[in-house]
Amino acid sequence: MSTPTVSVIIPTYQRPDLVCDAIRSALAQSFTDLEVIVVVDGGDPATVTALDQLKDPRLRVLTPTEQMGNAAARNHGLDAATGTWIALLDDDDVWMKEKLSIQLDAAKAAQSRGIAMPIVSCRFVARSDTASFVWPRHLPEPSQPLSEYLFCRKRPGTGDGVVQTSTMLVPGALFDQARFDPDCKRFVDVDWILRAVQIRGVEVVFPDARQPLSLWAMDDRPRISLEGAWRDDVDWIKARRHLTTSRARAAFLLTLPSIRAAREGDIRALWLLLQAALSEGRPGLAELVFHVANFTLPHSLKHWLARRAAGPSKTPSA
Repeated sequence: MSTPTVSVIIPTYQRPDLVCDAIRSALAQSFTDLEVIVVVDGGDPATVTALDQLKDPRLRVLTPTEQMGNAAARNHGLDAATGTWIALLDDDDVWMKEKLSIQLDAAKAAQSRGIAMPIVSCRFVARSDTASFVWPRHLPEPSQPLSEYLFCRKRPGTGDGVVQTSTMLVPGALFDQARFDPDCKRFVDVDWILRAVQIRGVEVVFPDARQPLSLWAMDDRPRISLEGAWRDDVDWIKARRHLTTSRARAAFLLTLPSIRAAREGDIRALWLLLQAALSEGRPGLAELVFHVANFTLPHSLKHWLARRAAGPSKTPSA
């Protein structure tokens, strides 16, 4: 098999049915010059058996015997990749058929504008069992720091600025300079992209096409990013002062750790996080409203408002 243009990296752990759907969506791309590398973290026998049923010479399965964790599993896949471009895909997400083709065209256009190493994202469908939304609602503004695009909000709901993992198409050469950090226990992908954009010639771009190209399963399955306590989130953002603006840190403190603190029922965090945010910078009105609502509104009302603020709802579809 000749060297492919794109290597698709899919780490997976004990999700045989879901990962097979993800793999099929990658192999069904209209752009066919690719390889799909699945890292079965811990060598889960049920997943290996399921993958044996997928007969395609472009599929490669790696089975490390010890559980490595998400970051190390991705790095393991990167070590085996031979493509010029790397496309990341989580094991519970799927792609629309034209995703890679549209993104590769966007990458070429970005390079023609002088962006040496574009990280190409795209809009995606965030889907639950009852509704789906097209995110991000807004694309990065010219010269906007990435940390502010990711963490600051124009309105209290989620979905404003997002670079979701399964949307990313990345030059392989960029991973020679920035790998996923195995010691990072939360927000692994956000940590990576914040470090990556510090490298000269790297910029996040989106295709001109506005249609969503990926589908993200927005559900309550266990996720590493949902584990731990709200104070861990505070420590995480403080350790990344050199990668973020003060405005972004203030916004972060009133959103992600705020959600976790409210779930934990720690009412002290209402004031502690507000003080921490104000000491970092100037949070926006949207983040202030979001933070206070987390601690003062009933769960049913918060859920309803979150749905309303997430954007126009669409009927769930594959």
